[in-house]
Amino acid sequence: MGFMDIFNELKANKSHFSVAIQGMPDGMVYVTDFESRDDRLCEDYEFKIQVLSPEHLTSEMLIGKDVSLSLVWSMLDRTISGLISGFIAHGQSHQGYHYTLIMSSHLTLLKHQHSNRVFTAMDAGKIILSVFEKAGFPAQKLNVQASSTMLDMTVQYNETDYEFVTRLMRKHGFVYSFVEQTGGECTLYICNDSNGIAQEFDEINLSYVPPSGQVRTSESIFAISRQAQLFPQSTHLDDYNYQAPGNLQVSKNNSASVIGFGEDSHYGDNYGQSNEGQDLATIRQQAFDCQREQIIIDTDCRALRPGMRLNIYDHPEHDGQYLVTRVEHKGSQSASVEYGSNVKGLTYKNQAYLISVNQPYKAPLRPARRVFATFNALIEQEIDDKGNYVVKLPFNQDGEGQESRPTRLMQPYGGSGHGMHFPLTQGTEVLVCGENGDLDRPIILGALYNENAPNPVTSENPTENKLVTKAGHSFVMDDKKGEEKISLANKNNKNQLILDATNGAHQAMLKSVDGDVKISAKENLQFVAENDANFTVANNFTTRVENNLQIQTREGDITVTSAADLTLNSASNSRIQATDGNLELTATDELKMQARQDISVYSVDGNLELQAPQGDLELNSGKNITIKANGQGSIQLSQGGASIEIDAAGNLTIEATNITLSATNIAIKGSAISNN
Repeated sequence: MGFMDIFNELKANKSHFSVAIQGMPDGMVYVTDFESRDDRLCEDYEFKIQVLSPEHLTSEMLIGKDVSLSLVWSMLDRTISGLISGFIAHGQSHQGYHYTLIMSSHLTLLKHQHSNRVFTAMDAGKIILSVFEKAGFPAQKLNVQASSTMLDMTVQYNETDYEFVTRLMRKHGFVYSFVEQTGGECTLYICNDSNGIAQEFDEINLSYVPPSGQVRTSESIFAISRQAQLFPQSTHLDDYNYQAPGNLQVSKNNSASVIGFGEDSHYGDNYGQSNEGQDLATIRQQAFDCQREQIIIDTDCRALRPGMRLNIYDHPEHDGQYLVTRVEHKGSQSASVEYGSNVKGLTYKNQAYLISVNQPYKAPLRPARRVFATFNALIEQEIDDKGNYVVKLPFNQDGEGQESRPTRLMQPYGGSGHGMHFPLTQGTEVLVCGENGDLDRPIILGALYNENAPNPVTSENPTENKLVTKAGHSFVMDDKKGEEKISLANKNNKNQLILDATNGAHQAMLKSVDGDVKISAKENLQFVAENDANFTVANNFTTRVENNLQIQTREGDITVTSAADLTLNSASNSRIQATDGNLELTATDELKMQARQDISVYSVDGNLELQAPQGDLELNSGKNITIKANGQGSIQLSQGGASIEIDAAGNLTIEATNITLSATNIAIKGSAISNN
């Protein structure tokens, strides 16, 4: 009997299972056996299908092709769809060519797409939809109904698209499964909870029929067991939000009937408000609670798939409605084929894992993605009203939204009401890491130099400790031996403050090349020099004082020199005083003293002398001229040997060679008139 004869004989028998492969004629392969792996909620399932073919099949005919495994069912044939992700050619026997086909769900496409992306200001549902579209996942096979709170920033780094969306969907409690449609099509539904998934399936009713050795007339449950496990009793989360510091601790306790033990504690799940943290804690706790107690059934129902509701009847303990979370399939119609370690006589059976329909299902969360590394980046948007920046990460291929969330710049010094910040400009290269290893929370560590932004300190000026701003302002501390100095200057050194210690000759200089220098103090302003102090002014020098002005030397002289006039003005009194020595007023030409009112010249202990050796001495008054002496002295007027004297006793003595008295009337009165 040849290959085709054997194959036609197999097809002539009633086939319980068949497979349809894209681009391949019907009847090209015959299913002998199959079994599943990971056919559960929130997973990429895989079926190993043993087939027999009269033809030699190649990789081009199989790999990546859509495939449907059909199971004959009393109501309506059931299909499980996917694509061929691999195959094994076992060779040929007298029956034909034997192959193992690996059928995976279409989620497996995402396992072969390795991407790096940044998403900002998007909820998890929209991010997932974007990733599926970019991965080339068939749009007609996807239905995203789930959503989450707005996420500031979500980073996919060094992950496959499958790893990324799985991590994201499970963190936010999304439940997803493939739902088979009529015509061999299937759709991946992504919902916020297991109820949303269950609504896409028809309910299944199964009775419990214990083994009796008799032929079963309908599909049923023939074995039921109950499994319970110990999981944490509670979940505790904590986080830090720099935008609103406060207590973000949240917790969620076991809500199932099976007792737990311990606490599952996590820090840094990236939430900004307590209510967001409470949602995340609830998801984590529900992922434990749905595993505490499960019902495991053995059935021959070919319609069971993860996500559907199952009603159990006729069992003394476990009647009720359940959610199917996992199904392990095994089928064989190879009773006439001798190959491999197949179970003889078996047509189809499965083992299904169930939880109460009242218990929300959440898949176990994937570990948080921590990347303890640094990345070079560029400033995309300059400083905002909070002092943060938008950075462009180098690995972002085709993300959506801004290049990053507003990102903090780390500083060496800061605090409440104090700190430092040197703003970064657009295009500046910076080094970025994730807060606590979380790339969704980037931090700028500092700026880097490159070819377009050379370092201000190189081997050309290795002794300078230098700061230069975008406008050209500079602060330099030069440690060059023998030329140590500190300088603060604006662009082109138009204004400078220099503290110079060259050769130990300490000098401080403040200068403005083109502008003014202003020194202001609300309180006292002191200028102290242990040696000389020089003020050099090219034009006017003005000193304005609201109260007193005092110029004092402790040991030396005060010299005021003017190339032109010297004017001392006072709105009130003016005093020039020599406390211990002489006071001299000297003028090359005239010396004038003028007052609108009185002028007093007063000598306390000494003489008062008025001299004009080569000129006249003139006393001129619009009214009286009084010359008066109080004491034991006399008043004398002398000229050329003649004199007039008034002594302390009141005597008047006139001595002269000649005395001329001329008047209209001359009166001489006295008690006595004598002559000698």
